Amino acid sequence: AEKTGYPVEMLSLDMGLDSDLGIDSIKRVEILSALGKKLPDMPSVGTEHWGSLQTLGQIVQFLSGQKGPEESRQIENAAVQPLIPEKTVSEEPESPEDREYTIERHVPMPVRLNDHPARKGITLPGGARIWVAGDGSPLASGIVEELKHRGYRPELVHLEAGARPEPPSQLEGLLILSQEPRVGHDFLKSAFHLLQQAGPFLRQGGRNGGAVLATVSRLDGAFGLHALNGMSDPLSGGLAGLSKTARHEWPEVHCKAMDIDADDDNVEQIARTIAEEMFLSDPAEVGISSSRGRIGLELCPAPIGTSHETTALHPGDVVVMSGGARGVTAEAAVALARAWQPTLALLGRSPLPHLEPDWLSGLVDEASIKKALLEHTDKPMAPREIKREYCSIMTNREIKQNLERIEAAGSRPIYRSVDVRDQEAVDAVIEEIRGELGPVRGLIHGAGTIADRLIEEKTPEQFELVYSTKVNGLVSLLSALESEDLKFMGLFSSSTGRYGRAGQVDYAVANEVLNKMAQDQAHKRPDCRVVAFNWGPWDGGMVTPSLKKIFLDEGVGLIPLEAGAEYLVRELSSNGERPVEVVVLGRGVAVPAEQAGRECEQGPSAPPSYPVALERTLSVDEYPFLRSHVIDGQAVLPMAVIIEWLAHGAMHGNPGLKFHGFNDLEIHSRLSLYGNETVPIRIRAGRARKKEGDLLVPVQLCRVDGPKEIVHAQADIVLVTRMEAGTSRFAEPALKPYPQNGRIYSNDLLFHGEDFFSIEDIEGYCDQGIAAWSRSAPSPSDWIKQPLRQNWLSDPLVLDSSFQMMILWSLEAHGVPSLPVSAECYRQFQTTFPKNGARIVIRIAEQSTPRVRADIEFLDRNGQLIARMEGYASIEDPSLSDAFRRNRLLPNKVTCEHF
Repeated sequence: AEKTGYPVEMLSLDMGLDSDLGIDSIKRVEILSALGKKLPDMPSVGTEHWGSLQTLGQIVQFLSGQKGPEESRQIENAAVQPLIPEKTVSEEPESPEDREYTIERHVPMPVRLNDHPARKGITLPGGARIWVAGDGSPLASGIVEELKHRGYRPELVHLEAGARPEPPSQLEGLLILSQEPRVGHDFLKSAFHLLQQAGPFLRQGGRNGGAVLATVSRLDGAFGLHALNGMSDPLSGGLAGLSKTARHEWPEVHCKAMDIDADDDNVEQIARTIAEEMFLSDPAEVGISSSRGRIGLELCPAPIGTSHETTALHPGDVVVMSGGARGVTAEAAVALARAWQPTLALLGRSPLPHLEPDWLSGLVDEASIKKALLEHTDKPMAPREIKREYCSIMTNREIKQNLERIEAAGSRPIYRSVDVRDQEAVDAVIEEIRGELGPVRGLIHGAGTIADRLIEEKTPEQFELVYSTKVNGLVSLLSALESEDLKFMGLFSSSTGRYGRAGQVDYAVANEVLNKMAQDQAHKRPDCRVVAFNWGPWDGGMVTPSLKKIFLDEGVGLIPLEAGAEYLVRELSSNGERPVEVVVLGRGVAVPAEQAGRECEQGPSAPPSYPVALERTLSVDEYPFLRSHVIDGQAVLPMAVIIEWLAHGAMHGNPGLKFHGFNDLEIHSRLSLYGNETVPIRIRAGRARKKEGDLLVPVQLCRVDGPKEIVHAQADIVLVTRMEAGTSRFAEPALKPYPQNGRIYSNDLLFHGEDFFSIEDIEGYCDQGIAAWSRSAPSPSDWIKQPLRQNWLSDPLVLDSSFQMMILWSLEAHGVPSLPVSAECYRQFQTTFPKNGARIVIRIAEQSTPRVRADIEFLDRNGQLIARMEGYASIEDPSLSDAFRRNRLLPNKVTCEHF
C-alpha cells in the first residue's frame, strides 16, 4: 500500500459482507465464484450457502470444513431468470457501445379464455391440506366448501394485520384471498409474511406430489383493464406480485394469480370457478367474472407510432418529480426540459447539493478520493464507512451536474430533500413549491429502491423499504396534489410487476399496486394523461455494472438512458391509443409465452424458449433399452440418458468443446410412453455464457404435444476446452455387509430390466452411504437403432447404477423406494468412462424424509476419480413399490391408469 499510494483498510473476521464491506449479493456470488477458481479443492460454495455466509469469519469457517448449522438449507433458483437465449455463442457479452438500441412497447390486453382448448390441470394428493387465507366473507367460506367437495382438507385462516399463523408440518396449498371491501398496506405485508412462512412446506409438498399457490385480487375480473368507473380496491392488485415471483423461485409449486370483479355478487359461481381455476395450467393470470367468464391477459406489441401532440404544458408550468436528480429520473428531467421547458421540482432523499472541502478539489478517481478521506479523518474508518463517504461525495457531484444539465436544456430546476414516504413532509414541500412556483401541472413518480433477496430470505425491513418507497410515496404525492389540475401523471413501474422476477417479491408487489393505482387515477382524472411505465432494465440508475453484465449475458436488452427518456416524453404526449399500463423493453427482450397470449402447457418450469438443437421421435422400437426401464406399465426415459441428451444438445452448437458436467439439473416430470406410442421430443439449447473459463449452456428436454411443448427436464451444461483431473472430496462411509447382495435383480427390489442389470457387487452400506461396482454401458448402437454418436459422453449405465443404489439405500434405511428429481452439480474429469466398469461411492448428505440428498463419486479400478455428482436429490414414496412391480410394458394407455 505504501508503494502504490492506496489507502490501507484493515479487515476483521466479524465484518459483514453487506453491512460493513458494502458487498451486495450479486457481487458476493462473483467473488465466491472467483475464489472457487483459485482454490479448486475448497468446499463448493453453492446457492444454498448464500444465506449463511454473511461475514468474513463465516466464509473462513466454511472453507476450513467447519459446517454451519444452516449449511443444508435449500435455496433454489436464486439466479436471475433468463428471458431470451440466442443461437450464437459469445464468450464475452457485447459492450453497450456495440449494441443498436431500440425501444419495444407492449400493452396488456384482456382476452376471453372460454373458447380456448381445455387446459390440463394438476392434482394434489388425496386429503391435501390447503389454507384459504383472507377473511370470514361468504366467498372465503364458499371456496372452502368447494375444496372439500374435491376431496381436499381446506382450512380458513384469518389474515389480519400483523397476524403470522404458524404453518402446519404438512401444507400442499395456499390461497390468499383479498379482504372485503378493500385491503390495506398491512394486509399485503401480512400476506407476504404468510407466504414466506408457508414456502418451505409448499415446496416440500410440490416435491412429494404437488402443491399450489394462488392469489385472488378484487379489481374488475380483468386485472383492472375492464374497469369503467375506477376500482374500489387497487391495492389488492399487489397480490399478483406474490404469485408471479414465487413462480420463478419455486418451480415445484403451481402458481397462479386470479382477479375477480369486486361488484360481482354471484358468490357461489365465483367460489366454484376459483376452486377450479387454481388447479388449471397456464396462463399464470386469469380474471374471473360470472358475466364475462374467464379472462386472460395478452401482451400485444404496440409501437407508439409517429403521430403525437404536445401536452397542454406551457413553458414554466410546474412538474413535480420524485426520484431525485440522479440516474433515470435525471435523464427524464432533461428530456422534459428539452421538450417543454417546464419548471422542475425534483424530490429526492439525498441532501441538498453543497460545496466540497478544498482538499477534494481536483480528485476524481475512487482511490485518490478514499485516500484523501482517510487522511482527513481523526478516527478509524471501516471499509463500509469509507465507501459510504465516497458515495456521498459522488452523489453530491452527480446532483449538481444534473441540475446544470436541466438548466442548460431550458428549464428551471429546484431540488428538495424529502422522504416521499413521509406524508407531512411531502405536504409541506408541495405547499412550498405551490407558493413559490405556482400550481402543479405534472407529476412523475420515479422514486424506488431494491433489496434483492429470495422470498424465504427477505426481511420485513427490506420488504417495507421497497414497498413503501413505491406505494406510500405515491399515496403521499397524490394526497398532496389532490386538488391540482394535473395534465399528466407518469408512474415508474417495472416489468418485474408484469412478469415477476426471482429475488424481487417486494418490488413485484409494489409495482403491481402502482399499475392498478394508475388505472384508478386515470378514471378519476379523465383529462389527465396517466401512464404506468412498466420499464425493463435501464442502462443506468439501479442497474449496476454487475447487474448490467448479468442482463447482457442473458440476452436481455437494456433501455439506454437518453432513448428511454425521449420515449417517456412521446408517450405522455401521444394522441393515438392512450393505454394506462405499457410495458417498455430494450431490444433483445423476449415476452414470456403466457404473457403473449400463447398458451404453453408444461410442468412447473419456464416456457421452452431456446432454439431447437436436436429433434427426435421417441419410441420403444427405435430405443429398445426403454423396454428395460418400465414403471407402472410405461417406459420411462432414464435420468442418466436425459443427462446424455442434454449434453448432446449443448455441444450441437459448440463443436470442439468437451462435456465437463452440469449445474442445476431438474426433472420436472417423467417422460414416459406406452408400447405403441411415438413421442416427438426436442432438445433446446440457449446461448452459451462464459463463467470462470467454462461455458454454461442452458438446455431443455421438451415433449412435443401438437402445438404445445412440455418441459420435462433442464440444466446448465458445462463445456470446457481441456479436461482437468479431479480429486476425491469426502471420506468413504464405514460400511457393513449388504444383506441382498447378489439378489437385487431377482427379488423385486428394483424395476429395472436386463439392459440395466448393471450392479455387479455391493461392497456394503450403512446409514451414511453405500458403495458398489458397476459394469459399463455397451456401445450406443446396442441400445439405440440410430444413435447420435458412436460413443457415450458419460456412461448412462454407470450413472443409472448410482441411482439404483440410492433406491436400494432408501429401501434398507427407510423401507420405501425412491426416484431422482434433481442434482445440483456434476463434474466429469475424464473424457470418457472406462470400459471395464467403475466403483461408485455414495455419501448421504441429508435425510429429511421423504427427500434424501447425496453426494456421489465414480472411480476407476486404479482409484482415480472419474466424476462427481453433488446434491443428488431423490424422493421416497411408498406407492413406488407397487409401481415398480408393474414393470411389464403395456401396449396402450387405456390398459393401465394406476400411477
